[in-house]
Amino acid sequence: MNRSLIFQAILLFITLVILFNIINIIISSRKEKRISDFALSKKDFDNTTFFEKITHVLWSIVHNISIILTKNNFLVKKAVKYEKYILIKEEKYKSPIDYMTVKILTVLMLLILFVVLVVFEVIPFNILLLILFIIFGAILPDLVWQLSYVKKCEKISKKLYESIIIIDDNLSKTNIYNAINKVIDSLDEAIADEYMRILTDLSYNISLYQAFKRFYERTKIPEIKIMYHLLNVEQDNLELVFSQIRSELVYVDKINSSRNSTDKILNIMKIVYIFIPIIFIVSIIIINPSYFNNIINSFIGIILLEVVFVIYIIQVFIIKLVVEAKR
Repeated sequence: MNRSLIFQAILLFITLVILFNIINIIISSRKEKRISDFALSKKDFDNTTFFEKITHVLWSIVHNISIILTKNNFLVKKAVKYEKYILIKEEKYKSPIDYMTVKILTVLMLLILFVVLVVFEVIPFNILLLILFIIFGAILPDLVWQLSYVKKCEKISKKLYESIIIIDDNLSKTNIYNAINKVIDSLDEAIADEYMRILTDLSYNISLYQAFKRFYERTKIPEIKIMYHLLNVEQDNLELVFSQIRSELVYVDKINSSRNSTDKILNIMKIVYIFIPIIFIVSIIIINPSYFNNIINSFIGIILLEVVFVIYIIQVFIIKLVVEAKR
């Protein structure tokens, strides 16, 4: 049988499986919507955008596939770091192991793409190019998620001072729980989700200091570090603490406003320095597929490639340290 027909059949099968899952989840969602007509959450369902509904469907498909991976303890432990990406409202259809599933599926899709491109002679078969496809498939989801999370943290940082004002103004009239609920009701989803996590922590008898420390560990926003340090020093008089935090953040906000442009330049430099070597290698392979043949076909060449790869990883690590130090 013609190789192209085999790959077309495989792609058709994959497409049909995905469509079957989408239709199945849409039917389930419609049933849920009929039930939600009599539920308190109907307002939230109606406010969901089309893009959010499609995202929900895709993540639900991934969630069903992830059942296989939950049996692997190593992958489950590695997936813990992805918890911070999940909003509280997403927890019913998304879990950390789903992110590992997406990474694996991305690598598989890029491998299929590589094979198809080789079969149709769009690109030549090259071991180094195959490895680059695999590496790109492994790091692409992390890059997208991290960029999305950085944007979320930027939104949180912009609203942080406003949230402290709300808490400080309300503490004289109510307790910390109601003051935080006021923040959740008043501000956008990004920061509201983090304050909902703080309330969850408090419900498990975690101290306010520890709750804000966990807030900092998730977002790495420097201002939050100031907040939890002040909470650690004085926990009895919350009105005094949040008044001090409010005063501290006024000063920090002035410094940050003058530092924003520098941070943007550093971020651009970091992306450029990390991705230029990869783009350069891919460009060479496309222009001259046999360029690296002598290196790949010799033992010394393979050793050199491994050394270069280690140097590249060290370079990425150093660039990250330099950028963080400059901040």
